[in-house]
Amino acid sequence: MALTIDKSKTALLVMDVQNDITHPDSPMAQALGFAGMIQQTGMLNKLRGLMDACRANGVPVIHVLIDLEAGVQPRWPHRGAFFQMVSGGNVCKRGTWGGDPADLVKPLPGEIVVYKCIFSAFVSSGLQEVLDSRGITDVILSGVSTDAVVESTHWDACDRGYSNILAEDCCVCATQEAHDITVQRMAGRCDVAKAADIIAALG
Repeated sequence: MALTIDKSKTALLVMDVQNDITHPDSPMAQALGFAGMIQQTGMLNKLRGLMDACRANGVPVIHVLIDLEAGVQPRWPHRGAFFQMVSGGNVCKRGTWGGDPADLVKPLPGEIVVYKCIFSAFVSSGLQEVLDSRGITDVILSGVSTDAVVESTHWDACDRGYSNILAEDCCVCATQEAHDITVQRMAGRCDVAKAADIIAALG
């Protein structure tokens, strides 16, 4: 069945596409495998194309950036290699190069930017209020990584009553296998589509 999109009720979420997480010069992006997968898949170019199509069709592009100091997080997990790596608070720090959005997908003047402090885009960010104030019921999910921020936001969005479209080629994991497994896991709870299919549905 062809994908259908109500442009008046849909927004694109661009999540955690920041230099520390995506750029080849970032030690963290290299260590986690994201930089290599972005280069291998051309994900940023596909995402930029989707962003431009949303802009041209009046679909809001909402930039969700991780900032470990954003909002209120009463406790911070300490178990696991990831949390030990970021526990110093210097990853994706607001106002630094590492915290800035990747050049290709930077917000345009007037576009919405929200900051969240952990995986889900809804945590301490005010994202739900932003969506609800605009009558948004459907979200297009994109970002890094598929098995962390994207899937976490997807679960959270479902629990809050939003319908989801996964832009599967506008996301990456550390490996293609991890990405594919996550997409398969998510597929029963959302529509899965490539950027080109979403762009066609917007037209």
